[in-house]
Amino acid sequence: MNIKLFKVVFFCFFICNAFSTSSVEARTITLEGKGSYFLSTNHRFRSIYGGAGLYRIETNIQIWNDLYAWANAGYMYASGDSSRGNHTHLHLVPVSGGVSYFWKVGSVSPYVGVGPILAYSHISNHATGVTRNQDGFGGGFVVKTGANFYFYQSLFVDVFTDYSFIRVAYHHSDKRTTHHKGDLSGFNFGLGLGYRF
Repeated sequence: MNIKLFKVVFFCFFICNAFSTSSVEARTITLEGKGSYFLSTNHRFRSIYGGAGLYRIETNIQIWNDLYAWANAGYMYASGDSSRGNHTHLHLVPVSGGVSYFWKVGSVSPYVGVGPILAYSHISNHATGVTRNQDGFGGGFVVKTGANFYFYQSLFVDVFTDYSFIRVAYHHSDKRTTHHKGDLSGFNFGLGLGYRF
């Protein structure tokens, strides 16, 4: 299941890249670092962790006119206290890819994009009587929108908002193996700094 989802994540990137009729030298490529504030749509997540910072590296490769293939990888860390007052830490590593459409309005390039997402999550609990460590794998999809503001030749600032739908299956083994599902869906509001090659 996870292997199939992983393959789907980069399907658009590689297939669209293979069918591009333009030469490698003629393609526009961007590379950027992105930072965002993650606001979960899950009430339980918000009550324990509140908001969190999500940091990503992303690349976009032109595949045909204003259509681009993109891929990114990120990391998020959140900490908080459970309803029992126990301290807990969450680590999330999302990897995603898909297609985006850009258009140009002067020195601004608005865009919309969509694609599948694969995620790994680790929860660490600092309390007795509960499972200390839980690992989870899952996925879903991401929808994104934003605009690149070019301010010095090929340098740009990316102002963006995206929504990620992520379901993760956690498992842990103490005396017996236990499984449960987690909802890590939410909105990201952030800025990126990038360069266009």
